[in-house]
Amino acid sequence: MTTFNYAATAATATRLLQRFGASATIKRQTTGAYDPSTGTTPVTVTELATTAAVFAYDQKYIDGTLILQGDQRALLAPYQEPRQGDKLTWQGKDFEIIAVKPTSPAGMPVLFEAQLRG
Repeated sequence: MTTFNYAATAATATRLLQRFGASATIKRQTTGAYDPSTGTTPVTVTELATTAAVFAYDQKYIDGTLILQGDQRALLAPYQEPRQGDKLTWQGKDFEIIAVKPTSPAGMPVLFEAQLRG
């Protein structure tokens, strides 16, 4: 029995996204511990570089509940895992990541699909 090389598949997906997509940034907010002396909670934004291709959803998928008019579908390189609630900056515009679905045969991500709103 031969073992399939999913790292090579992930590298191919990344090359295709670099060729046909564009650079993008995932912005992730993390909240620190509440400071009672100042009454504030510190928020840190981490920026993660990635590559993405963004497409409009076909009209047949827009149901007005889960997928809204104007939502976009993004394919993202596997080296940065997006999370629900992150922001994706693509071509100068910020989108909220609503949902993320990894393509992970044998548990190794080769591509991420994200639903964007914004």
